[in-house]
Amino acid sequence: MDTQNNILPATIWFTGLSACGKSTLSQKLYDDLVSIGVENVVLLDGEVLRERIKDKNFDNNSREKIGVIKAEIALRENQKGNIVLISGIASKRKWRQDIRDMIDRYFEVYLKCSAAACAERDYKGHYKKAIAGEYENFAGITEEYEEHEFVDLQLDTGTSAIEYCSGVLLDKVKEYLLINK
Repeated sequence: MDTQNNILPATIWFTGLSACGKSTLSQKLYDDLVSIGVENVVLLDGEVLRERIKDKNFDNNSREKIGVIKAEIALRENQKGNIVLISGIASKRKWRQDIRDMIDRYFEVYLKCSAAACAERDYKGHYKKAIAGEYENFAGITEEYEEHEFVDLQLDTGTSAIEYCSGVLLDKVKEYLLINK
């Protein structure tokens, strides 16, 4: 299905540890795409979606279920002709592969950032709580984030400036979506 500007719908999934920059970079990409005239783009922030779904459980079964729900929402938006930007930790390799298998045009962006760097920028205090034992299944502290052998784009948000990361991101996404602007 073609959309305006002959851009095919796709899902761009931002993954990585909490506080690695998923929401920041997905919002920046949304703003950048809109500024170049892409009108069929939808931003689905992981935390906002979790609030809409009203699931407050963070065990692995709930996390996997939430990931599938996010993917189903993205797929419905793709079927409407929209490009979907979605953020979600999705700490298990299998979960991300299952999501990739669900969505035909899927572009995974892994934001690599150490847990220490994420903890420094965590204004919500989640890392302190995880270190104190208040959270179970907290990727990067009480549970491993399983890196994948293949991602469509990896950005080091721990050492690279947001401006650099957003520039690389926009270039790669434009190439993937075939935007000639």
